[in-house]
Amino acid sequence: MASKAMAETSPEYFLMMTFEISSDQEALFNEIYDAEHAPYILQVEGVHSCLRFVDASPSADGWLVYSTLYRFGRPDLPDSDAWKAASDRGRWKDLIRPYVKSRQRRLGKIVIEYRT
Repeated sequence: MASKAMAETSPEYFLMMTFEISSDQEALFNEIYDAEHAPYILQVEGVHSCLRFVDASPSADGWLVYSTLYRFGRPDLPDSDAWKAASDRGRWKDLIRPYVKSRQRRLGKIVIEYRT
């Protein structure tokens, strides 16, 4: 079955954040991410969506690997004061950020999206 390319009305951008977290911190990580961190960032004007996922296998060191893909309309949005303020709200900054390992950040433009 062929996929259909979705036409763009304006450029969209993405930020992919990947973290490693220990299994004993996983429940708190997910609670805070789902109840506070992602919703706060989704309130930033211009942020369209957030998709979270976890790798099927842990890292070589046994850490769980979680990623988040944010979609938004301006390439500078993740470095804006509004995004930074949203990211620092709630318990994320104090209870999660110190415990994540191997934080990776990828930022770019979405070229095209395929859907069936």
